[in-house]
Amino acid sequence: MAEIEIDPTALEEYRTVVREQLDYLETIIPRLEKGKALGRMPAFGRLDSAEAARTNYQTFHETTWNNLQDLRQSLDGMITGLNGSAELAEENDENSASEIGAYDDGLNGD
Repeated sequence: MAEIEIDPTALEEYRTVVREQLDYLETIIPRLEKGKALGRMPAFGRLDSAEAARTNYQTFHETTWNNLQDLRQSLDGMITGLNGSAELAEENDENSASEIGAYDDGLNGD
């Protein structure tokens, strides 16, 4: 079975991309909070269709809010997973170096 190697540089680059996406998302979410620019319901007036428009808007806003919260959680989870992978890769590299050193010492009689 072949060993899987993790490229720490690629891992860091991917973690940076995910972190940038999460940071950008953190600038969007506050605008959707109640009372903020995108968190206020438009005035739909008093026409017969106004109640349906209000309900549709509320559903859309709630769905968007929940999707953004889920995306935030997913991106945060990805960063946690990438951090764990990086730690395991570093630990594996240290163990490999130690094993190679011990093997080398055994060959050279040290």
